[in-house]
Amino acid sequence: MDKNFKTKKQFGQHLLISKDVITKIVDTLDIKEEDNIIEIGVGTGHLTEEILSRNPSIVYGIEIDKAAYPIIEEKFKDYRNFELIKADFFDVDLKSVIGDKKVKFTGNLPYNVASNIIIKTVYFLSNIKLSVFMVQKEVAEKIIAKPRSKNCTFFSVFIQTFYKPEYIMSVPARFFYPPPKVTSGVIKLIPKEKIQITDIDDYREFLSKLFQNRRKMLRTKIDTELLKSADINPESRVEELNLEHILKLYEVVKSGDR
Repeated sequence: MDKNFKTKKQFGQHLLISKDVITKIVDTLDIKEEDNIIEIGVGTGHLTEEILSRNPSIVYGIEIDKAAYPIIEEKFKDYRNFELIKADFFDVDLKSVIGDKKVKFTGNLPYNVASNIIIKTVYFLSNIKLSVFMVQKEVAEKIIAKPRSKNCTFFSVFIQTFYKPEYIMSVPARFFYPPPKVTSGVIKLIPKEKIQITDIDDYREFLSKLFQNRRKMLRTKIDTELLKSADINPESRVEELNLEHILKLYEVVKSGDR
């Protein structure tokens, strides 16, 4: 822990300080010498250090906090395979960073924007080998939530359309500095090989509308004939559908819009 570094609430900073948890995250990344790693939120470099010890091809560390830059630069000045990207993740042109390379994403994500970060990675799915993220446990549980369960949301279905998620472990607050008020969870996301969605924005908007007023019958949101074409009972509610139902409904609705 760097005693001169002060965490900032606006960046949602809770530095992971448990060596065992850091090791488990990097083990789950399964780093090979040819791997290109993107770490979102370097902080003071605890996770970065362990990643670099596995000797990947390159680590791109994205960090928003200017106060962390001198610490990071000093700590990793002798590493030729580390590049610090001084920016907000949402402002980074990832395509210019990774080009056609395959990458592995990782990071102890800020709780306030973790869901949006994971959603953004979907747009680069063809470049991703796998991702391993630390998030709030509640977010991790939504990511792995089974259809027809109370935890299943728009976010759950969207992520599960593109990824096969796996819950790795829970991480108590005492393993962070400062300790957050919640438990965290480590998730692994493996991109699916066959994905039916070509227009991610359109599909995202479809899901968002579908999950609005989730207790309402689907016939109040979508034409009854379209529901029947998708073999869905018009009296059903969105929470009664599985992923296959939703994907079929999306295809039918898209065809009906043409």
